[in-house]
Amino acid sequence: MKNLILYIIILLLILVIGCEKNATEPHFDKYIWKVSLPELQGVDSRILKSAFTEADKTGFMDGLLVIRNGYIIAEGYYNGYDRLIPHNIKSVSKSFLSALTGIAFSKGFLDSLDQKVLDYFPEYIHPGLDPRKYDITIRHLLTMRMGIEREEENLWDVVQSANWIETIFELPLLYDPGQRMRYNSCQTHLLSAILEKSSRMTTFEFAERYLANPMGITIDQWVRDPQGYYFGGSEMYFTPREMATLGYVYLKKGWFNNWQLVPKDWVEFTLTASTNNAPNEWGAWKNYNYAYLWWLGQFNNYAVFMAYGYGGQFVICFPDLNMVIVSTAETEVDLDTSTIQEWAIFDIVSQYIVQAIIK
Repeated sequence: MKNLILYIIILLLILVIGCEKNATEPHFDKYIWKVSLPELQGVDSRILKSAFTEADKTGFMDGLLVIRNGYIIAEGYYNGYDRLIPHNIKSVSKSFLSALTGIAFSKGFLDSLDQKVLDYFPEYIHPGLDPRKYDITIRHLLTMRMGIEREEENLWDVVQSANWIETIFELPLLYDPGQRMRYNSCQTHLLSAILEKSSRMTTFEFAERYLANPMGITIDQWVRDPQGYYFGGSEMYFTPREMATLGYVYLKKGWFNNWQLVPKDWVEFTLTASTNNAPNEWGAWKNYNYAYLWWLGQFNNYAVFMAYGYGGQFVICFPDLNMVIVSTAETEVDLDTSTIQEWAIFDIVSQYIVQAIIK
């Protein structure tokens, strides 16, 4: 009898724990997008078709996807890709990392944006360390204000080193932390390592458990450094539809499948400008500023927020149009060619896709 009672108690505990886990960690099957004709979503299919004709002509675009009102209204794939083949999304990964950071705060793994970064890496503190490095915070990593030079000057040396984290901490500070924005993936790599140290799980495991699985998407590949930290802010692989899911979540202020997946206040906060560079332009993209691992700006006078990856990996979100545009493109190109590709995609967005909206 005692054994039977003990068995029942254990069974009830398992059921309770399982219910608690399901209540706090939702899991959904692979997300299935709804499909609609463009005109039913207020888009001229004739003009929209021209966008895909131009995409095919480029020769470097691998995919183009347009979603409006939660429906896929058009998609095309080139160079051997299709909707099921994952693509290197380059720095679009940073916007995924932004979402992960917000989730980490909401679950108590992180306490403050002003937490000092070196608190997580005491093993790299030594007497000759620049004292200003003690002032670097998580906020600085999210806004690219650690104080190091742009990544064109040092990222290659870091990823060729035997210890990426140590090499990053040895990079010289050109500015005091917080003084100036300098885009560099070394900073987001530190953020990935912080997520691992604070959560006691790899960033991959954290992303799967709290973001990818609940979104019904799969992290197909992700590069790691020699110490096993996943590359914070680059080299993640998703399909365009999976990329679009993040944009759609953010259009809905973190709400997804009847669940507040990413905290609403975090979404709103991280889509506010952390720079003040406008007026400016980068091809058809106007008045751009950096936010918190997202980019802001305008196309055709419509406000956008955007996940931006090298060579033309984009998740461009139009809140006023309830529209998400995703592109993928060749990644193994030099900096000048990357710019040419990015501007060409911006032209397709501006001259065809936005113009196809029926007013």
